[in-house]
Amino acid sequence: MGKILLKGGQVVSSSGVFEADVLIEGGKILRVCDWGEESEAGEVFDCSGKLIFPGLIDAHVHLREPGQSYKEDWETGSSAAVAGGITTVLDMPNNDPPVVSIEDLEKKRKLIEGCSYCNYGLYIGFNGKNLEEINSSDAVAVKFFGCDSTGDMGVNDISAVKELFGKSNKLIVVHAEDAGCIEKNFKNCVEDLSQGEKITVAIHSEIRSPECAIIAVQRFCEMAERLGARLHVAHVSTEGELEVLNKFQKITCEVSPHHLVLCEDDYGTLGNFLKVNPPVRSREDIFALWKGLKFGEIDIIATDHAPHTVEEKERDYLKAPSGVPELDTLGPLLFNSINDEGLTEAEVVKLCCEKPAEIFGLKGKGRIEFGFDADIVVVDMDLERKVEKDKLFTKCGWSPYEGMSLKGWPVMTFVGGELVFKDGEIVGDKVGKECL
Repeated sequence: MGKILLKGGQVVSSSGVFEADVLIEGGKILRVCDWGEESEAGEVFDCSGKLIFPGLIDAHVHLREPGQSYKEDWETGSSAAVAGGITTVLDMPNNDPPVVSIEDLEKKRKLIEGCSYCNYGLYIGFNGKNLEEINSSDAVAVKFFGCDSTGDMGVNDISAVKELFGKSNKLIVVHAEDAGCIEKNFKNCVEDLSQGEKITVAIHSEIRSPECAIIAVQRFCEMAERLGARLHVAHVSTEGELEVLNKFQKITCEVSPHHLVLCEDDYGTLGNFLKVNPPVRSREDIFALWKGLKFGEIDIIATDHAPHTVEEKERDYLKAPSGVPELDTLGPLLFNSINDEGLTEAEVVKLCCEKPAEIFGLKGKGRIEFGFDADIVVVDMDLERKVEKDKLFTKCGWSPYEGMSLKGWPVMTFVGGELVFKDGEIVGDKVGKECL
């Protein structure tokens, strides 16, 4: 592989934006220099008028293989990722069968190898009795479901959970909702319905209420502090959770785009297509989450990309699965927020590049600096278009943001120095590698 030069763009870091050319060789960043200072390159890409970001890192995705490739597979999911400006994804273990052993991890590795356009890391799941397998594995982290969600991997054995928190050598990523609270709310909601009245998604946010999340976050943060666990709280959705997390400085957390953009008012138009766990919340919670991003109370943004087919989502509320696809739209939503002055360029790099690499120990990722992996996304901040289902790469073929006009889209994505996406099309090979 010869030298590649990204010429005439503006490079973004957590410190700000500066004019620079980027020289790449052997999949690594060889030099970041002033415009026109470097001329020795076999291939030159004109980035004039564009921003050059480190590739986004999505620490929370569900790419559905093994077991449910009819919803998403690694080719379609990784295509959606690079189209959305994402060069590394970390994939969850609630597959079919669940990934809860070293053998499961190896089978999944063989399935993925040579099938991904983006880089990836793999979680292992906690099932209440596999701590030894977890500690012996090379998984990027362990996922613990505090209650059942998609995949029915909730663990309610408190003694087993305490053992995980006290003895795990891995970062623990928790889905924090309280099962007892959800069960109680469901019973109350059903009893409140008029005779013959149909249960609809309109009560989803009541069943899985803010209190259910707050109770669980409080419990697991206290347990982590007491037992010395490294804990990361997934998809924070409420102001109350942030108030709890602010008391525990060593515990990190993430927020998902749908909790920043969509709210309970959107059930009327999106119906079950907005059914997600934890649910979307109030406008007041959205405001609190954006405030949390600005004040450093939230460490990263991660999609919780969870595709399901249109047919599955069109079932009755109780039978429709929870989750929304997010990979295609992560970059555009973030870059649009920069144009709208919600986030700065530097904040996006911190939240979606540098901090995820730090939390999950992804060496060589998240920065455009000498020696780092050449995982890069070039963005046209002036490009404005609507989210259209026919232009999505995710296999499920729909988006909760369909019809939304966004300004700021990826126009080139490089993975390990290889151009894989350009101007709306996949143009490269499946060069993604596992982050170990």
